[in-house]
Amino acid sequence: MVDVYVIGEGPVELAAALEFAEVGLSVRVGRAASPAPVRGGAALEAGRGGDADACAAGFSPGEVTDPDGTLREFLEHVAAPLSPGGAPLAAARPVATPPAPVLLRGADRVWRAQPTPAVFGIPAVPLSRASIALLGGGAARAFLDRVRPLLTIGKTRSLGALVRSRLGGAALERLVDPFVRAKYGVDAERVDVAIAAPGLNEDLTTAGSLCGAALAYAERHVARETRVRPAGGWPALRDALLERLALYGVEVAEAPATGVASTTRDGGGAASESDAWLVSEAGGQVRASAVVLGDRAAGLPGVPDDARAHGPRVVRWIAELDVATPDFARAAAADRAGIASPAAALEIVTAPNGERWSAAWERDAAGRPTTEAGWRLRLSGPAGGRVDGPSSDASEAEVRDTVGALVRAVLEGTEPDEGSAAASIRLVPALFATAAARDEANGHTTSPRAGESTCLRVGPEVHSGDLAAAVSDAREKSVHLRRRLTGIAE
Repeated sequence: MVDVYVIGEGPVELAAALEFAEVGLSVRVGRAASPAPVRGGAALEAGRGGDADACAAGFSPGEVTDPDGTLREFLEHVAAPLSPGGAPLAAARPVATPPAPVLLRGADRVWRAQPTPAVFGIPAVPLSRASIALLGGGAARAFLDRVRPLLTIGKTRSLGALVRSRLGGAALERLVDPFVRAKYGVDAERVDVAIAAPGLNEDLTTAGSLCGAALAYAERHVARETRVRPAGGWPALRDALLERLALYGVEVAEAPATGVASTTRDGGGAASESDAWLVSEAGGQVRASAVVLGDRAAGLPGVPDDARAHGPRVVRWIAELDVATPDFARAAAADRAGIASPAAALEIVTAPNGERWSAAWERDAAGRPTTEAGWRLRLSGPAGGRVDGPSSDASEAEVRDTVGALVRAVLEGTEPDEGSAAASIRLVPALFATAAARDEANGHTTSPRAGESTCLRVGPEVHSGDLAAAVSDAREKSVHLRRRLTGIAE
Protein backbone atom coordinates (compact mmCIF):
# COMPACT_ATOMS: atom_id res chain seq x y z
CA MET A 1 0.00 0.00 0.00
CA VAL A 2 1.14 3.53 -0.78
CA ASP A 3 0.02 6.77 0.78
CA VAL A 4 -0.71 8.56 -2.50
CA TYR A 5 -1.18 7.31 -6.05
CA VAL A 6 -0.70 10.09 -8.64
CA ILE A 7 -2.09 9.41 -12.12
CA GLY A 8 -0.49 11.67 -14.69
CA GLU A 9 3.03 12.78 -15.64
CA GLY A 10 2.40 16.43 -16.46
CA PRO A 11 3.98 19.29 -14.50
CA VAL A 12 0.82 19.76 -12.42
CA GLU A 13 0.50 16.13 -11.35
CA LEU A 14 4.23 15.81 -10.63
CA ALA A 15 4.15 19.07 -8.65
CA ALA A 16 1.49 17.49 -6.44
CA ALA A 17 3.55 14.29 -6.13
CA LEU A 18 6.55 16.30 -4.97
CA GLU A 19 4.54 17.95 -2.19
CA PHE A 20 3.70 14.51 -0.77
CA ALA A 21 7.13 12.98 -1.26
CA GLU A 22 8.98 15.82 0.43
CA VAL A 23 7.30 15.08 3.78
CA GLY A 24 8.08 11.37 3.66
CA LEU A 25 4.79 10.02 2.32
CA SER A 26 5.07 7.06 -0.03
CA VAL A 27 4.05 7.98 -3.57
CA ARG A 28 3.48 6.03 -6.76
CA VAL A 29 3.20 7.78 -10.12
CA GLY A 30 1.46 6.27 -13.11
CA ARG A 31 0.01 7.49 -16.35
CA ALA A 32 -3.54 7.20 -17.60
CA ALA A 33 -4.27 4.45 -20.09
CA SER A 34 -5.54 6.99 -22.64
CA PRO A 35 -6.19 10.73 -22.80
CA ALA A 36 -9.60 11.94 -21.77
CA PRO A 37 -11.68 12.70 -24.87
CA VAL A 38 -13.14 16.09 -25.67
CA ARG A 39 -16.56 16.26 -27.26
CA GLY A 40 -16.28 17.42 -30.84
CA GLY A 41 -14.00 14.58 -31.86
CA ALA A 42 -10.60 16.02 -30.92
CA ALA A 43 -8.35 15.34 -27.97
CA LEU A 44 -6.48 18.07 -26.16
CA GLU A 45 -2.81 17.80 -27.00
CA ALA A 46 0.24 20.00 -27.16
CA GLY A 47 0.96 19.69 -30.86
CA ARG A 48 3.30 17.62 -33.00
CA GLY A 49 6.98 17.66 -32.34
CA GLY A 50 9.00 19.81 -29.95
CA ASP A 51 6.87 20.15 -26.85
CA ALA A 52 4.33 17.64 -28.12
CA ASP A 53 4.35 15.50 -25.04
CA ALA A 54 2.00 14.33 -22.33
CA CYS A 55 3.63 16.84 -19.99
CA ALA A 56 2.29 19.69 -22.13
CA ALA A 57 -1.28 18.44 -22.50
CA GLY A 58 -4.02 20.90 -21.72
CA PHE A 59 -2.06 24.12 -22.14
CA SER A 60 -0.14 26.03 -24.83
CA PRO A 61 3.59 25.53 -24.11
CA GLY A 62 4.69 28.77 -25.74
CA GLU A 63 1.99 30.94 -24.13
CA VAL A 64 2.50 30.26 -20.42
CA THR A 65 2.41 33.36 -18.23
CA ASP A 66 2.95 33.66 -14.48
CA PRO A 67 1.17 36.77 -13.12
CA ASP A 68 1.82 36.01 -9.45
CA GLY A 69 5.30 34.48 -9.75
CA THR A 70 4.15 31.14 -8.32
CA LEU A 71 5.26 29.11 -11.34
CA ARG A 72 8.73 30.64 -11.34
CA GLU A 73 9.04 29.91 -7.62
CA PHE A 74 8.11 26.29 -8.30
CA LEU A 75 10.63 25.95 -11.14
CA GLU A 76 13.37 27.42 -8.93
CA HIS A 77 12.41 24.94 -6.22
CA VAL A 78 12.71 22.00 -8.63
CA ALA A 79 16.03 23.26 -10.00
CA ALA A 80 17.64 23.90 -6.59
CA PRO A 81 20.11 21.25 -5.33
CA LEU A 82 18.93 19.16 -2.41
CA SER A 83 22.14 19.65 -0.46
CA PRO A 84 24.82 22.36 -0.30
CA GLY A 85 27.27 21.92 -3.13
CA GLY A 86 24.93 19.65 -5.05
CA ALA A 87 24.32 20.02 -8.76
CA PRO A 88 21.22 22.01 -9.70
CA LEU A 89 18.73 20.67 -12.25
CA ALA A 90 19.45 23.42 -14.75
CA ALA A 91 16.80 22.27 -17.22
CA ALA A 92 14.09 23.25 -14.74
CA ARG A 93 15.28 26.80 -14.16
CA PRO A 94 12.73 29.40 -15.28
CA VAL A 95 13.37 31.54 -18.32
CA ALA A 96 11.25 34.69 -18.54
CA THR A 97 10.51 36.46 -21.83
CA PRO A 98 8.84 39.88 -21.54
CA PRO A 99 6.30 40.77 -24.23
CA ALA A 100 7.99 42.02 -27.39
CA PRO A 101 7.09 45.29 -29.10
CA VAL A 102 4.24 44.61 -31.51
CA LEU A 103 3.29 45.95 -34.92
CA LEU A 104 -0.40 46.60 -35.61
CA ARG A 105 -2.39 47.47 -38.72
CA GLY A 106 -3.46 51.09 -39.13
CA ALA A 107 -6.57 52.32 -40.90
CA ASP A 108 -4.57 52.24 -44.18
CA ARG A 109 -3.58 48.59 -43.50
CA VAL A 110 0.07 49.60 -43.11
CA TRP A 111 2.02 47.98 -40.27
CA ARG A 112 2.94 50.50 -37.60
CA ALA A 113 4.55 50.33 -34.17
CA GLN A 114 2.24 49.86 -31.19
CA PRO A 115 2.03 52.85 -28.83
CA THR A 116 3.87 52.17 -25.59
CA PRO A 117 3.51 52.03 -22.66
CA ALA A 118 0.15 50.33 -22.95
CA VAL A 119 -2.14 47.78 -21.30
CA PHE A 120 -3.68 45.33 -23.78
CA GLY A 121 -3.17 48.06 -26.37
CA ILE A 122 -4.72 50.86 -24.26
CA PRO A 123 -2.25 53.73 -24.85
CA ALA A 124 -0.91 55.73 -21.94
CA VAL A 125 -0.35 58.70 -24.30
CA PRO A 126 -3.24 58.98 -26.79
CA LEU A 127 -1.62 61.80 -28.80
CA SER A 128 1.80 60.21 -29.15
CA ARG A 129 3.23 59.88 -32.65
CA ALA A 130 2.60 56.12 -32.62
CA SER A 131 -1.01 56.57 -31.49
CA ILE A 132 -1.72 59.14 -34.19
CA ALA A 133 -0.11 56.94 -36.85
CA LEU A 134 -2.44 54.05 -36.00
CA LEU A 135 -5.60 55.95 -35.08
CA GLY A 136 -5.48 58.95 -37.39
CA GLY A 137 -8.38 61.20 -36.44
CA GLY A 138 -9.36 58.67 -33.79
CA ALA A 139 -6.43 59.87 -31.68
CA ALA A 140 -8.30 63.11 -30.94
CA ARG A 141 -11.31 61.07 -29.81
CA ALA A 142 -9.05 59.01 -27.56
CA PHE A 143 -7.61 62.19 -26.04
CA LEU A 144 -11.09 63.13 -24.78
CA ASP A 145 -10.53 60.46 -22.15
CA ARG A 146 -8.22 62.96 -20.41
CA VAL A 147 -10.99 65.52 -19.95
CA ARG A 148 -14.15 63.43 -19.70
CA PRO A 149 -15.58 62.94 -16.19
CA LEU A 150 -15.77 59.50 -14.64
CA LEU A 151 -19.48 58.72 -14.69
CA THR A 152 -19.15 55.12 -13.48
CA ILE A 153 -16.11 55.31 -11.26
CA GLY A 154 -14.15 52.11 -11.79
CA LYS A 155 -17.29 49.99 -12.13
CA THR A 156 -17.37 49.03 -15.83
CA ARG A 157 -17.09 45.26 -16.05
CA SER A 158 -16.44 44.77 -19.80
CA LEU A 159 -12.99 45.76 -21.04
CA GLY A 160 -14.38 46.52 -24.50
CA ALA A 161 -17.19 48.67 -23.14
CA LEU A 162 -14.69 50.58 -21.00
CA VAL A 163 -12.35 51.25 -23.94
CA ARG A 164 -15.17 52.21 -26.32
CA SER A 165 -16.64 54.62 -23.77
CA ARG A 166 -13.36 56.30 -22.88
CA LEU A 167 -11.28 56.09 -26.09
CA GLY A 168 -13.71 55.41 -28.92
CA GLY A 169 -14.31 52.63 -31.42
CA ALA A 170 -11.12 53.15 -33.43
CA ALA A 171 -8.90 52.57 -30.39
CA LEU A 172 -10.91 49.50 -29.45
CA GLU A 173 -10.74 47.98 -32.94
CA ARG A 174 -7.15 48.81 -33.90
CA LEU A 175 -5.29 48.84 -30.59
CA VAL A 176 -7.09 46.63 -28.06
CA ASP A 177 -9.07 43.90 -29.84
CA PRO A 178 -6.00 42.33 -31.54
CA PHE A 179 -4.34 41.68 -28.16
CA VAL A 180 -7.50 40.49 -26.44
CA ARG A 181 -8.58 38.13 -29.24
CA ALA A 182 -5.08 36.64 -29.44
CA LYS A 183 -5.17 35.72 -25.75
CA TYR A 184 -8.83 34.93 -25.04
CA GLY A 185 -10.34 34.09 -28.44
CA VAL A 186 -13.13 36.67 -28.13
CA ASP A 187 -13.48 40.41 -28.65
CA ALA A 188 -12.74 42.76 -25.76
CA GLU A 189 -16.48 43.38 -25.27
CA ARG A 190 -16.74 39.84 -23.86
CA VAL A 191 -13.74 40.04 -21.51
CA ASP A 192 -13.94 41.27 -17.92
CA VAL A 193 -11.55 44.00 -16.86
CA ALA A 194 -10.99 42.02 -13.65
CA ILE A 195 -9.75 39.05 -15.71
CA ALA A 196 -7.56 40.86 -18.25
CA ALA A 197 -6.10 43.49 -15.92
CA PRO A 198 -7.01 43.07 -12.24
CA GLY A 199 -6.72 46.44 -10.54
CA LEU A 200 -7.07 48.56 -13.69
CA ASN A 201 -10.51 49.82 -12.66
CA GLU A 202 -9.09 50.92 -9.33
CA ASP A 203 -6.25 52.76 -11.09
CA LEU A 204 -8.85 54.40 -13.33
CA THR A 205 -10.57 55.79 -10.26
CA THR A 206 -7.29 57.12 -8.89
CA ALA A 207 -5.89 58.51 -12.16
CA GLY A 208 -9.16 60.01 -13.40
CA SER A 209 -8.69 58.68 -16.96
CA LEU A 210 -8.21 55.34 -18.68
CA CYS A 211 -4.95 56.46 -20.30
CA GLY A 212 -3.66 57.58 -16.92
CA ALA A 213 -4.65 54.21 -15.48
CA ALA A 214 -2.78 52.46 -18.31
CA LEU A 215 0.35 54.43 -17.44
CA ALA A 216 0.06 53.49 -13.76
CA TYR A 217 -0.66 49.83 -14.59
CA ALA A 218 1.89 49.34 -17.41
CA GLU A 219 4.66 47.72 -15.36
CA ARG A 220 2.22 45.29 -13.75
CA HIS A 221 0.88 44.43 -17.20
CA VAL A 222 4.36 43.60 -18.49
CA ALA A 223 4.93 41.37 -15.45
CA ARG A 224 1.58 39.62 -15.94
CA GLU A 225 2.16 39.03 -19.67
CA THR A 226 5.79 37.89 -19.38
CA ARG A 227 6.06 34.33 -20.68
CA VAL A 228 7.76 31.68 -18.58
CA ARG A 229 9.24 28.32 -19.55
CA PRO A 230 11.78 25.85 -18.14
CA ALA A 231 15.25 26.36 -19.58
CA GLY A 232 15.22 22.88 -21.11
CA GLY A 233 11.60 22.92 -22.28
CA TRP A 234 8.50 21.28 -20.81
CA PRO A 235 9.53 17.65 -21.52
CA ALA A 236 12.85 18.35 -19.79
CA LEU A 237 10.94 19.70 -16.80
CA ARG A 238 9.08 16.41 -16.54
CA ASP A 239 12.37 14.54 -16.60
CA ALA A 240 13.77 16.85 -13.91
CA LEU A 241 10.70 16.31 -11.74
CA LEU A 242 10.94 12.54 -12.12
CA GLU A 243 14.63 12.73 -11.23
CA ARG A 244 13.83 14.76 -8.13
CA LEU A 245 11.03 12.38 -7.15
CA ALA A 246 13.36 9.39 -7.53
CA LEU A 247 15.58 10.87 -4.82
CA TYR A 248 12.62 10.55 -2.45
CA GLY A 249 12.01 6.93 -3.40
CA VAL A 250 8.88 7.61 -5.48
CA GLU A 251 7.75 4.59 -7.51
CA VAL A 252 7.00 5.05 -11.22
CA ALA A 253 4.62 2.47 -12.62
CA GLU A 254 5.59 0.80 -15.86
CA ALA A 255 2.01 -0.03 -16.83
CA PRO A 256 -0.68 2.65 -17.14
CA ALA A 257 -3.55 2.91 -14.69
CA THR A 258 -6.80 1.60 -16.10
CA GLY A 259 -9.31 2.27 -13.33
CA VAL A 260 -9.93 3.60 -9.83
CA ALA A 261 -12.17 2.12 -7.13
CA SER A 262 -12.89 3.33 -3.61
CA THR A 263 -13.29 1.26 -0.46
CA THR A 264 -15.06 2.51 2.65
CA ARG A 265 -14.61 2.14 6.38
CA ASP A 266 -17.86 0.26 6.85
CA GLY A 267 -17.33 -1.97 3.84
CA GLY A 268 -20.17 -0.40 1.91
CA GLY A 269 -19.98 1.12 -1.50
CA ALA A 270 -21.48 4.55 -1.06
CA ALA A 271 -19.93 6.23 1.98
CA SER A 272 -19.04 9.89 1.75
CA GLU A 273 -15.38 9.41 2.67
CA SER A 274 -13.02 6.75 1.35
CA ASP A 275 -10.72 4.82 3.63
CA ALA A 276 -8.60 3.67 0.71
CA TRP A 277 -8.44 3.56 -3.07
CA LEU A 278 -7.65 0.70 -5.40
CA VAL A 279 -5.90 1.71 -8.62
CA SER A 280 -5.96 -0.92 -11.35
CA GLU A 281 -2.80 -1.60 -13.31
CA ALA A 282 -1.93 -4.37 -15.71
CA GLY A 283 -1.62 -7.49 -13.60
CA GLY A 284 -3.13 -6.22 -10.38
CA GLN A 285 -4.25 -3.41 -8.13
CA VAL A 286 -2.40 -0.94 -5.91
CA ARG A 287 -3.97 0.20 -2.67
CA ALA A 288 -3.57 3.88 -1.73
CA SER A 289 -4.82 6.15 1.02
CA ALA A 290 -5.37 8.97 -1.50
CA VAL A 291 -5.35 9.47 -5.25
CA VAL A 292 -4.44 12.47 -7.38
CA LEU A 293 -6.05 12.55 -10.81
CA GLY A 294 -4.64 14.59 -13.68
CA ASP A 295 -6.61 15.70 -16.70
CA ARG A 296 -6.05 12.46 -18.60
CA ALA A 297 -6.92 10.32 -15.57
CA ALA A 298 -10.17 11.94 -14.48
CA GLY A 299 -12.19 9.98 -17.02
CA LEU A 300 -11.06 6.52 -15.89
CA PRO A 301 -13.67 3.97 -14.74
CA GLY A 302 -14.52 4.28 -11.06
CA VAL A 303 -13.58 7.95 -10.64
CA PRO A 304 -16.14 9.78 -8.44
CA ASP A 305 -18.58 11.97 -10.36
CA ASP A 306 -17.35 15.21 -8.80
CA ALA A 307 -13.80 14.44 -9.92
CA ARG A 308 -14.61 13.20 -13.41
CA ALA A 309 -13.15 14.86 -16.48
CA HIS A 310 -15.71 17.12 -18.07
CA GLY A 311 -13.12 18.91 -20.17
CA PRO A 312 -12.91 22.67 -20.55
CA ARG A 313 -16.21 24.39 -21.25
CA VAL A 314 -14.63 26.57 -23.94
CA VAL A 315 -11.92 25.56 -26.41
CA ARG A 316 -10.22 26.97 -29.49
CA TRP A 317 -8.12 25.77 -32.40
CA ILE A 318 -4.47 26.81 -32.64
CA ALA A 319 -2.25 26.43 -35.72
CA GLU A 320 1.47 27.18 -35.79
CA LEU A 321 3.94 27.07 -38.66
CA ASP A 322 7.39 28.34 -39.60
CA VAL A 323 7.37 31.08 -42.23
CA ALA A 324 9.89 33.10 -44.14
CA THR A 325 10.72 36.63 -43.07
CA PRO A 326 7.50 38.62 -43.49
CA ASP A 327 7.23 41.73 -45.65
CA PHE A 328 7.13 44.14 -42.72
CA ALA A 329 10.43 42.80 -41.37
CA ARG A 330 12.08 43.03 -44.80
CA ALA A 331 10.79 46.58 -45.13
CA ALA A 332 12.23 47.46 -41.74
CA ALA A 333 15.57 45.94 -42.71
CA ALA A 334 15.55 48.13 -45.81
CA ASP A 335 14.57 51.11 -43.58
CA ARG A 336 11.58 51.94 -45.75
CA ALA A 337 8.88 51.75 -43.10
CA GLY A 338 10.50 53.56 -40.21
CA ILE A 339 10.27 50.40 -38.07
CA ALA A 340 13.28 49.33 -36.04
CA SER A 341 13.84 45.58 -35.73
CA PRO A 342 10.25 44.38 -35.27
CA ALA A 343 10.02 41.25 -33.11
CA ALA A 344 6.29 40.59 -33.38
CA ALA A 345 3.17 41.60 -35.29
CA LEU A 346 -0.49 41.05 -34.56
CA GLU A 347 -3.78 41.39 -36.43
CA ILE A 348 -7.30 39.96 -36.65
CA VAL A 349 -8.18 38.15 -39.88
CA THR A 350 -11.53 36.85 -41.12
CA ALA A 351 -11.79 33.28 -42.43
CA PRO A 352 -13.96 32.36 -45.43
CA ASN A 353 -16.63 30.98 -43.06
CA GLY A 354 -16.83 34.34 -41.26
CA GLU A 355 -14.88 33.36 -38.13
CA ARG A 356 -12.48 35.93 -36.74
CA TRP A 357 -9.01 34.50 -36.10
CA SER A 358 -5.91 36.05 -34.55
CA ALA A 359 -2.70 36.04 -36.58
CA ALA A 360 0.57 36.62 -34.73
CA TRP A 361 4.13 36.62 -36.08
CA GLU A 362 6.98 36.26 -33.61
CA ARG A 363 10.72 35.97 -33.30
CA ASP A 364 12.68 36.18 -30.07
CA ALA A 365 13.15 39.50 -28.30
CA ALA A 366 16.89 39.57 -28.98
CA GLY A 367 16.24 39.52 -32.71
CA ARG A 368 17.69 36.07 -33.28
CA PRO A 369 15.42 33.76 -35.29
CA THR A 370 13.79 30.92 -33.38
CA THR A 371 13.72 28.71 -36.46
CA GLU A 372 15.65 28.39 -39.71
CA ALA A 373 12.82 30.23 -41.44
CA GLY A 374 13.28 33.02 -38.90
CA TRP A 375 9.66 33.61 -37.93
CA ARG A 376 6.73 31.68 -36.48
CA LEU A 377 3.12 32.34 -37.47
CA ARG A 378 0.46 31.48 -34.90
CA LEU A 379 -3.18 31.40 -35.99
CA SER A 380 -5.66 31.26 -33.09
CA GLY A 381 -9.32 30.51 -33.72
CA PRO A 382 -12.36 31.87 -31.89
CA ALA A 383 -13.26 30.49 -28.49
CA GLY A 384 -16.40 28.36 -28.50
CA GLY A 385 -18.32 25.77 -26.49
CA ARG A 386 -17.30 22.14 -26.77
CA VAL A 387 -20.64 21.04 -28.21
CA ASP A 388 -22.08 23.81 -30.30
CA GLY A 389 -19.30 26.35 -30.59
CA PRO A 390 -17.25 27.12 -33.71
CA SER A 391 -14.03 25.91 -32.11
CA SER A 392 -15.18 22.31 -31.68
CA ASP A 393 -17.81 21.58 -34.30
CA ALA A 394 -15.38 21.56 -37.21
CA SER A 395 -13.29 18.49 -37.93
CA GLU A 396 -9.53 18.82 -38.10
CA ALA A 397 -9.75 18.53 -41.91
CA GLU A 398 -12.17 21.46 -42.04
CA VAL A 399 -9.98 23.46 -39.70
CA ARG A 400 -6.94 22.69 -41.85
CA ASP A 401 -8.81 24.04 -44.89
CA THR A 402 -9.61 27.19 -42.94
CA VAL A 403 -5.99 27.51 -41.87
CA GLY A 404 -4.86 27.07 -45.48
CA ALA A 405 -7.11 29.92 -46.60
CA LEU A 406 -5.87 32.14 -43.80
CA VAL A 407 -2.23 31.33 -44.57
CA ARG A 408 -2.76 32.33 -48.20
CA ALA A 409 -4.44 35.53 -47.09
CA VAL A 410 -1.97 36.69 -44.46
CA LEU A 411 1.10 35.58 -46.42
CA GLU A 412 -0.33 36.89 -49.71
CA GLY A 413 -0.35 33.86 -51.95
CA THR A 414 1.52 31.13 -50.08
CA GLU A 415 0.29 27.78 -51.34
CA PRO A 416 -1.24 25.28 -48.88
CA ASP A 417 1.57 22.76 -49.33
CA GLU A 418 4.02 25.46 -48.25
CA GLY A 419 1.99 26.61 -45.27
CA SER A 420 -1.05 24.87 -43.85
CA ALA A 421 0.20 21.37 -44.64
CA ALA A 422 3.18 22.02 -42.37
CA ALA A 423 1.12 23.60 -39.62
CA SER A 424 0.79 22.00 -36.20
CA ILE A 425 -2.93 22.15 -35.40
CA ARG A 426 -4.35 21.42 -31.97
CA LEU A 427 -7.40 22.05 -29.80
CA VAL A 428 -6.66 23.74 -26.47
CA PRO A 429 -8.71 25.19 -23.62
CA ALA A 430 -9.59 28.86 -24.06
CA LEU A 431 -8.60 30.99 -21.08
CA PHE A 432 -11.41 32.27 -18.89
CA ALA A 433 -12.70 35.58 -20.22
CA THR A 434 -15.09 36.37 -17.36
CA ALA A 435 -14.95 36.02 -13.61
CA ALA A 436 -18.31 34.25 -13.65
CA ALA A 437 -17.00 31.51 -15.97
CA ARG A 438 -13.86 31.08 -13.87
CA ASP A 439 -15.76 30.85 -10.60
CA GLU A 440 -18.29 28.38 -12.01
CA ALA A 441 -15.61 26.10 -13.44
CA ASN A 442 -13.49 26.17 -10.28
CA GLY A 443 -16.39 25.90 -7.83
CA HIS A 444 -16.06 22.18 -7.24
CA THR A 445 -12.38 22.48 -6.27
CA THR A 446 -13.19 24.88 -3.43
CA SER A 447 -16.35 23.21 -2.10
CA PRO A 448 -16.36 21.80 1.46
CA ARG A 449 -16.81 18.32 0.03
CA ALA A 450 -13.74 18.68 -2.19
CA GLY A 451 -11.74 19.94 0.78
CA GLU A 452 -12.48 16.74 2.73
CA SER A 453 -11.95 14.32 -0.15
CA THR A 454 -8.96 12.00 -0.51
CA CYS A 455 -9.45 12.11 -4.29
CA LEU A 456 -7.72 15.23 -5.61
CA ARG A 457 -8.50 16.52 -9.13
CA VAL A 458 -5.73 18.63 -10.68
CA GLY A 459 -4.58 19.78 -14.11
CA PRO A 460 -4.52 22.69 -16.56
CA GLU A 461 -7.99 21.85 -17.94
CA VAL A 462 -9.53 22.54 -14.54
CA HIS A 463 -8.12 26.06 -14.89
CA SER A 464 -8.96 26.57 -18.57
CA GLY A 465 -5.38 26.04 -19.70
CA ASP A 466 -3.78 28.39 -17.14
CA LEU A 467 -0.73 26.34 -16.14
CA ALA A 468 0.50 28.72 -13.43
CA ALA A 469 -2.89 28.67 -11.70
CA ALA A 470 -3.08 24.88 -12.06
CA VAL A 471 0.35 24.30 -10.49
CA SER A 472 -0.37 26.72 -7.65
CA ASP A 473 -3.76 25.14 -6.94
CA ALA A 474 -2.39 21.58 -7.05
CA ARG A 475 0.41 22.41 -4.62
CA GLU A 476 -1.95 24.17 -2.21
CA LYS A 477 -4.51 21.36 -2.25
CA SER A 478 -1.74 18.76 -1.85
CA VAL A 479 -0.43 20.52 1.25
CA HIS A 480 -3.90 20.41 2.82
CA LEU A 481 -4.29 16.73 1.95
CA ARG A 482 -0.83 15.72 3.20
CA ARG A 483 -1.58 17.33 6.56
CA ARG A 484 -4.58 15.07 6.90
CA LEU A 485 -2.62 12.02 5.77
CA THR A 486 0.18 12.70 8.27
CA GLY A 487 -2.25 13.43 11.11
CA ILE A 488 -1.32 17.09 11.46
CA ALA A 489 -4.87 18.20 10.62
CA GLU A 490 -8.21 16.47 10.89
